[in-house]
Amino acid sequence: LGTKFIRKEPKQMSKKLKLGLIGIVGEEAKRDFWGTMQRVAEIGYQGIEGAEALLHGDVEANVERFHALGLQVLTASASREQLRDDLDGVIRRAKQLRTNRVSVWWAPCDSADAVLADAKLYNEAGARLAAEGIKLCYHNHDHEFRNVFDGVTAMDLLAEHTDPQSVFFEIDIAWVTHAGHKPAEVLRKLAGRVPAIHVKDLHGLEGQEHIFTAVGTGIVNLREAIEAAAESGVEWMVVEQDRLRHLTAFETILVSYLNLKEQGLV
Repeated sequence: LGTKFIRKEPKQMSKKLKLGLIGIVGEEAKRDFWGTMQRVAEIGYQGIEGAEALLHGDVEANVERFHALGLQVLTASASREQLRDDLDGVIRRAKQLRTNRVSVWWAPCDSADAVLADAKLYNEAGARLAAEGIKLCYHNHDHEFRNVFDGVTAMDLLAEHTDPQSVFFEIDIAWVTHAGHKPAEVLRKLAGRVPAIHVKDLHGLEGQEHIFTAVGTGIVNLREAIEAAAESGVEWMVVEQDRLRHLTAFETILVSYLNLKEQGLV
């Protein structure tokens, strides 16, 4: 009977995060690195994690060309073993890539003693990196939230026993969701210690073969997490999808960007 439906638009974010990318187009980059990077930049991405291909050949010229596309190298990768045995090499690679972050992508966190040993390593390496103007970041999966020791998650234990001035975190909001926690709450708890987040989405639950889907097409509360990130001092959100679902790689990064844009998040 002429009823008028009014949809309330979500409020605009006062601060928007910069948009980066990790993975997804890896095979395409192996075939045509510079062509792939140009397409990534043209879509609207501003930085790349995992740009170690720039270390081949004339690194300085490669980085200059990368910057000319409008892209930044967001982090250099390092394993725990490299932090322990080749920290000078880690620092050298980060400086060559002109990045101010080094990321550790994995640790088992399977006992309290193991977490505390890792914390000691990260504190030592992080202090050296901080002296060079580089932030050491630990990137989570779901097990850091599922593994609990005397009522304390591995993530909370790691955060408690690392120096806030030299050890930081790159929070993956999909893995936090997968573990049954709320990314917004985690980000607020770690405010000031998270320079970047991984933004990805899930279409299924644990036990299904494929749980990943393009950003904005799944169950992760993107807006709540990204707004909390912006409020907590995060600078970058980095789109990721561990495995492709129905779309091609370029379709995936385009749809993910457009879904974030449609929600006013980029």
